[in-house]
Amino acid sequence: MTGTPSRDVRELLGMDRPAARVVVALFCLSFTLRALTDLDGVRRVWPIVLAAALLTAAAVVIIAVPGDPLPRAHTLALTAVGPIACALVLWQLPVPGWTIDDTWQLRAVTAVLTYMSVRGRAFHACAGAVLMVLTCGIWSEATGQGWATGIRLESLNLAPVLMSVIFAVTVRPIGYAVFRLREQESERAADEATTQAVLRERDTQLTRLDLLARPLLERSATGGEFDAGSRVECGLVEERLRDTLRAPVLAADEGVSRAVESARRRGAKVILLDDGGLRDGPEALVSQLHSTVIDVMDEATGGTVTARILPEGRATAATILSEDGAHVGRVELGHDGRVRTETTHDGLRDTVPQR
Repeated sequence: MTGTPSRDVRELLGMDRPAARVVVALFCLSFTLRALTDLDGVRRVWPIVLAAALLTAAAVVIIAVPGDPLPRAHTLALTAVGPIACALVLWQLPVPGWTIDDTWQLRAVTAVLTYMSVRGRAFHACAGAVLMVLTCGIWSEATGQGWATGIRLESLNLAPVLMSVIFAVTVRPIGYAVFRLREQESERAADEATTQAVLRERDTQLTRLDLLARPLLERSATGGEFDAGSRVECGLVEERLRDTLRAPVLAADEGVSRAVESARRRGAKVILLDDGGLRDGPEALVSQLHSTVIDVMDEATGGTVTARILPEGRATAATILSEDGAHVGRVELGHDGRVRTETTHDGLRDTVPQR
């Protein structure tokens, strides 16, 4: 698997889509316009503007902040926004003379608390609603209207919050079940892909084995005699099969296999090793390695040539060492694709710059 699927309830509710952003923008625009269109009798305007800005930020947090449940820091901030916005607006209203339309912030905060509950913070949403009731009650009592006025004012907005709590308790577990099903489907797809890859590789290896070994096995089964040339062919087949096990990245390229076989026919002993450093390496680097190996094999007429892909974490991706009597050559391939060649003949060293 490439990663664990996301478990964010915003995905199920569509809150991460462009349409949700448009809805939130219209929602914020509507209560902001309502707050600023009728300011008759209002003591100061800036607290109302500040309250609208705080509620706009709260609405943005609801849809923009990832995580399920909503992160604790954002949750606490949203819980406090309600009573703060209510206090900022209520204490600016004329008493008497205010109307129910002047309490726009109560409806805006209720929407924020409702979606906060949906996002897994039902307790904090209820706490925010209680704080709003207390704020309204304190304001109505302080302005001589009595506790009951403020409590009735806010109690009208408690129903949506309670409904969101019920939704969170009953529907969110279903959402987690959907997430689990998604994860199981992803795991199943990954397992199937792995199985298919293994089967394809097995079929490829069986096909290669059939092409290489079947003629010799059939000849052996029929009791045919093996002359010197046949024994050479058997040795070449054995070496090639060994290459596919010890150096799959190199042996998988037909050009490399042909060049290696030609070098062996000319009398060179070729050893291919793969320590896994390029198993998932860049295609361009692997292609560069194949070209470099082919060039070295084409020049080999004897001695021993060892091509090795180094383990991960090494400064060099691969090395090719050729030894033929007093002549020793070393080719290094860097992870950046540069090739460095060093030759030694009768103790004299010659280094070719990187290219």
